[in-house]
Amino acid sequence: MGRSVLEGAFSLLDGLMDEGELGLSQLAERCEMPKTTVHRLLEQLEVLGAVENVRGRYRVGAQMFRYGQAWEPAPGILAIARQPLRALSATIRTSAILAVPRRDRVLVAAASLVRAEDVPRLRPGATVPAGMEFVSAPVRAHGSSVVGTVSAVLDHGRSATALRDAVGHAARAISTALAG
Repeated sequence: MGRSVLEGAFSLLDGLMDEGELGLSQLAERCEMPKTTVHRLLEQLEVLGAVENVRGRYRVGAQMFRYGQAWEPAPGILAIARQPLRALSATIRTSAILAVPRRDRVLVAAASLVRAEDVPRLRPGATVPAGMEFVSAPVRAHGSSVVGTVSAVLDHGRSATALRDAVGHAARAISTALAG
């Protein structure tokens, strides 16, 4: 069975999200779709603002940014998490994130980034990269279900023990605010 129009459109958006900008042929090859189908879908997505065409190269459009800003893993969690993440990263002087599981990935939902090398890898919406070391503590919503983790990047030469209390404190602050 072939893929649906929506599956095709999301495949293109995933390809653009992963690669940044691609030409029509590159995108068709990456998504394993006929160029004519890719062209038709891209035209429709461009009209909706979901993709932009810049000199024959396509990228994710501003409308997708708007949609992404409306998503939250739990109601109110992003606003609640901002201050504890900032305080945590200032206290421990390393980057801190709120990570949430979604399907087969762990996504960065919010971040307070202090290390320059973390900016492209840990921006909100990114998949948490494999191989990075973190000290993490669970964030719980109503009924004590885990909705994510507060995680601090474990720099080389730092002890996980030294970060554990501060990370736990931030996770508890977010959990308490979610319950309130």
